[in-house]
Amino acid sequence: MQSHIESVAYIPAQPTTSNAWRELWRGGWVIFRKHLYKFRTDSMEIGGTLGWPLLWVATFGLGMERVVNMEMVGATSYLAFITPGIIALTALSGAVNSGMTLLEEKIKGILKEYFVAPIPRMSILLASTGSGMVKTLIQSSIILILAIVLGARLTGGITGIVSALLYLFLYIFAFVGFSNGVAIRSRSTGGYHMLLFVLNLPLLFLSNALYPLATMPTWMRVFAYLNPTTYVVDGLRQSLFGVGDLPALLNFAVLIAFAILCSWFGLRSFRRLLVQS
Repeated sequence: MQSHIESVAYIPAQPTTSNAWRELWRGGWVIFRKHLYKFRTDSMEIGGTLGWPLLWVATFGLGMERVVNMEMVGATSYLAFITPGIIALTALSGAVNSGMTLLEEKIKGILKEYFVAPIPRMSILLASTGSGMVKTLIQSSIILILAIVLGARLTGGITGIVSALLYLFLYIFAFVGFSNGVAIRSRSTGGYHMLLFVLNLPLLFLSNALYPLATMPTWMRVFAYLNPTTYVVDGLRQSLFGVGDLPALLNFAVLIAFAILCSWFGLRSFRRLLVQS
């Protein structure tokens, strides 16, 4: 009696959706912790990001108290009026540093090590986005606490603080995505900083961060309405200090659309890098 041997092809088990998500978060968590450890131990990154905003709050915000007409500004103090703009500036600087971390890892070849590691590649972008947002939220909170210590009085209560955090979350999420996209496409740190430095000051001065919309000339007001910083500053000002010029729904709508657009840009840039690698 002849034995009949059947050959059965081996088909590896496909990962389930839950396993795929678990691996995505596991890989992202490892890189996320690495980024936060570097941030915690790098005094230059912390001080460099907070130095300029702290100077604005401590000198410009207090120094202009007796110069600015408070009735025209509408706030209880110029420090309270300018604080949301300084928070937005801090958020923008923190987002730029987030992209810088990704660019340094790209230049040093660390990204290639991530690519051959047993983790989903999208966890790299997830970790970079998450660490950038956490670092920037911490830095922005420091600015707000300093402003309160120096005399800026909050009027929004718990609801206002929650609304302010949501505004800030959308703004940071947008610029972290944009900075990551620019970092992935950049070939040098000099080019990266030059591009974002060109955007930094116009985003601050062509907005309502330092002066009310009503006092701007017409041409400047047009640019302010096209500037997403205007909407986060107005939202923060309404939520924290009870002063604002624009409808809250408009502020949220613009920031949500801006966050989606910048996240798409960052994701597309990362996928483009994956194809090239």
